[in-house]
Amino acid sequence: MHHLTDIHIQNFRSCNNVTLSLGNCTPIVGYNNAGKSNIMASIEWLVAPRALGEDDFFDTTQPVIVEGAIEGLDDAMLDRLEAGHRKKIEPFILNGRMMLRRVQVEPGGGKAAAKLEVRNPTTAPEGEGAWQGPPTGIPQAIQALFPEPLFIGAMEDAAEDATKPKAGSTLGKLLAEFTTPLEQAHGAAIQATFDAVSRQLASDGAERVEELQRFDREASQAVADFFPGINLHLDIPVPEVKALFKQGTVKVSEQERGNIRDFTSLGHGAQRSIQMALIRYLAELKAEEGVKAQRRLLLIEEPELFLHPQAIEQVRQALQRLSGHGYQVIFATHSPVMVDRKALPYAHIVRKHPGSGETRIMPSVKEAVDAHVANPKSRVETLMELKNASGWLFSDRVLLVEGKTERRVLPTLYHAVTGRTLAEERISLVELDGSPALAQCLTILEALGIEAHGLTDFDYCLLLAGHAGFLEHDDEHLRECLRQIEAMQQEDDRILLTQDGRPRGPKGLERGMKAHEVVVAWAQREEAQPVARALHDKLKHHRIWLWPAGDIESHLGLTGKKNETYWGPFCAQLEVQPWHEVVDDDAIVGAFIDWFNRP
Repeated sequence: MHHLTDIHIQNFRSCNNVTLSLGNCTPIVGYNNAGKSNIMASIEWLVAPRALGEDDFFDTTQPVIVEGAIEGLDDAMLDRLEAGHRKKIEPFILNGRMMLRRVQVEPGGGKAAAKLEVRNPTTAPEGEGAWQGPPTGIPQAIQALFPEPLFIGAMEDAAEDATKPKAGSTLGKLLAEFTTPLEQAHGAAIQATFDAVSRQLASDGAERVEELQRFDREASQAVADFFPGINLHLDIPVPEVKALFKQGTVKVSEQERGNIRDFTSLGHGAQRSIQMALIRYLAELKAEEGVKAQRRLLLIEEPELFLHPQAIEQVRQALQRLSGHGYQVIFATHSPVMVDRKALPYAHIVRKHPGSGETRIMPSVKEAVDAHVANPKSRVETLMELKNASGWLFSDRVLLVEGKTERRVLPTLYHAVTGRTLAEERISLVELDGSPALAQCLTILEALGIEAHGLTDFDYCLLLAGHAGFLEHDDEHLRECLRQIEAMQQEDDRILLTQDGRPRGPKGLERGMKAHEVVVAWAQREEAQPVARALHDKLKHHRIWLWPAGDIESHLGLTGKKNETYWGPFCAQLEVQPWHEVVDDDAIVGAFIDWFNRP
C-alpha cells in the first residue's frame, strides 16, 4: 500500500536539517526535548498545512521546507482513485514514486503562505524547474491519498485538551474516525428530519408554526411605534448534521456509580487509557474493511503514557494492526515495550546537539545494518543479535558482552567501583550469543549514534579478531601466541589444534581441552603475559577489551561452574565489602572500568 517516506526537514523548529525514512509503523525514540514532537509536527504540516509563526522557524531569515516521497503508487493503487485525481498526479509519478514538498518563506501570512510544490520526475533533482507549483487539482488528489492526519498528543495537560471544541480536541479527532462512517450511512435521513423541523421553526420556514407566526406579528407591531417598517422574526436554528456529529463526545459510567458523566471527569490515566482503547477498537474495525485509496497518517506521542505494561503491549499490537489497514503510524515513545522485534528495524533514535540545540536523527536500524553489513544472511543475524532493544535503544552507551557471567556480575561490580548504577549512567549491557557478531554490532551501534564497546574473553583475539579486521593475519604478537600454544601441545596431548595452529575443542570421541580452556591456561604462563598485554592493547584501539588472563572469571576470582551458585555470593560480597577486597585482580578490573568510562 502507498505510504509517505524519505522525509527531509529544513528549518522547522529544532529540525534544521533532518532526514528520516518512514515505514508502515515507525517508532521514534529519544530523551525528552530531543525534538521527537517537532519531527511529527513537520510531517503533519507537509500533509495538512497551517500558517507557521516565528517559533516554527529555526532561522526566520530562511524558509521552512519539508520534503517527502509517496511510494507505492502502482497501477493497482491508482485504479482505486477517482479518474480526475489519477489524471492529475500521474505525470509526477516515476516508478510508483511521487515527490512533494511544502515551503513557507517567512513567518505569518495565513495558511496560504504554506506553498505546495511537486517534483518533475523528468528533470534532474537540482535542475531548474525540478520543483514547481502544482497544477490545479493536485492538492485535492494528494488529499485523496492522505486525508487530514490524526495527531494524538502526549496529553500532558488533559484539562486544556478538554476545553477545546469537540472537533478540535484529541478525543474529538479520534471519535471522528467512528462518526464519519455513521454520518455517511445515516446523515441523509437525519438531515431530512432536521429539514422538516427547520421548515416549522426557521424564520423563513415554509411551514412555520402558528405560535411563531403570532410572535412575529405581535412583536413587529410593538416595535413599529419605535422603528416603523421594521419586522421581527423569532429564529430557532436547527443544526446541520455535519455540525451535530462534530459535537460527539464520550461519556462514562461506573458500575458502582450509576450516573453517566463526562469523559473529562476522569483522571489523566483513565483518559489516556480510554484513548488507547479506542485506538485498539479502531484497529479491529479497520481490519474488517477492504483496501481503499486513502491512507491516513496516525501520529501519536507517548502512547504508553499512564498505562501499565500489559496495556502498553495491547496498544503496540493495535498500532501494528492499524498500519496494515489504512493507516501509516508514526509514534514517539520512551517505552521499550513499544518497540518489539518487528518494529525494531524501522526505529529511529533522536538526539539534540548540546551546543546548537539542533535535532539530529539517526538512520533506522535496518538502514544502518544494510549500509554496513554486506551479506544478507549476516544482516538478519546482526539484527537478531541486537534484538534486546529494550536496553541499547534507550541508552547513551552500550557494552557488548558474550557471556552470562558478565551479564549477571557486571551491574553489581560497576556500582561497587563507581558508586553509580548502569541505568544512572545510561549504559546498557547487551549479551551476544557468542562473539562472531561483535564487530558488526559495534559498527551498527556507532552508525546509530550510540557509543559502544566490546568485552570478550581472550580466545576472541585468536579466532575472530583477524577476520574482523582488528588484527593483521600475520600480526607478530598473534604469531608468538600461537607458537607458544603449539609448544604447550608438545607437553600436553589434551591440547588440540587446527591446521593453522589455533586451539580447537574435541570432536566425536576425542578427548581434550576446550579451546577456551587452552587459551586461559596459556594466559596464566609467565612468558605469555607480555604477548597477551600487547594484543590486549591493540584491541583496545578498536573499542574491545580482552581480559589479559583469558576470561573475566580469572580476574574476579570466580571458579567452578558459571551459574548462580557462584555469581550470587560474589555479588552479595560486593554489596557489603570494598570491591578491591572481593576481586582477585583489582588492578585490571579497575583499569577496565576506567577505560570504559574514558571520554
